[in-house]
Amino acid sequence: MDTKVVVITGSTQGLGFGYAQAFLQRGHHVVISGRRQSTVDDAIDRLEADAVVGGGVAIGQACDVADLAQVQSLWDFAVRSFGPVDIWLHNAGEPCAGTPVAETADGGVAAMVRSDPVGSSHSAQVAVAGLAAQPRGGKLYLTLCGRGTGAHLPPLTTVHPATARAVRQLAASLVEERRQAKDDRVLIGTISPGLSLTEGLLRGLRALPPAERTTALRQLDVLGDHVSTTAKWIVDRILAGRRQGEEITWLGTGRRLRRRLAYWAGARRGILSRYGIDDG
Repeated sequence: MDTKVVVITGSTQGLGFGYAQAFLQRGHHVVISGRRQSTVDDAIDRLEADAVVGGGVAIGQACDVADLAQVQSLWDFAVRSFGPVDIWLHNAGEPCAGTPVAETADGGVAAMVRSDPVGSSHSAQVAVAGLAAQPRGGKLYLTLCGRGTGAHLPPLTTVHPATARAVRQLAASLVEERRQAKDDRVLIGTISPGLSLTEGLLRGLRALPPAERTTALRQLDVLGDHVSTTAKWIVDRILAGRRQGEEITWLGTGRRLRRRLAYWAGARRGILSRYGIDDG
């Protein structure tokens, strides 16, 4: 197997951590990142068992994707450690706020914008330049989060759909840029992972007022998924991807429709019971 070097931003927990586990289990080398080195170091320790299974190596460095210099430093760290980067997966982002936009905490909206459009742009700037300079190129994937799937979200997630649309447009522009350059050595793709039950989503769910929480629980029973399920499926498609502008969508129209029909027929998945939450 051709061992890949994979950089994943926002990967000390949640779906990013799930991606790291899946890549390591398949024998690839992974560079993880988060805003604090202490959380990065802790995540590397937790990834040790997955690295043993597949034979890959996990390392990491703190990186705030809102700071272009830190994103460049993460690239340089990966190249110094492993050599050419094969896959850059931008996953960093703020969790859904769980409040109306007018009641969002000071700095909350700005944090979402810094993580999604600004952070994605910084990842694209660094990764496209670095991948294009490598003889074999590589792949860049930008995450659209649940907002990019067209799926309903838990209530009170006003700002995220706007930031996801900005990232989608960024990806489309990058694809067109590569096509105009007639250079497919660098492949651009997007990931719409649906509603994975990450730590951040579960915290936001528990913080919702009772009425909104009931509605959110109902939606998650239909549309929610365990991180391990989603991450493995997405990683396999990233590794197999060969097409410019590829869109990897977990919660597509067919899957959503089948789940809604099953729910209307009385089926309940009990997806939240693993987390000590009664989804009725």
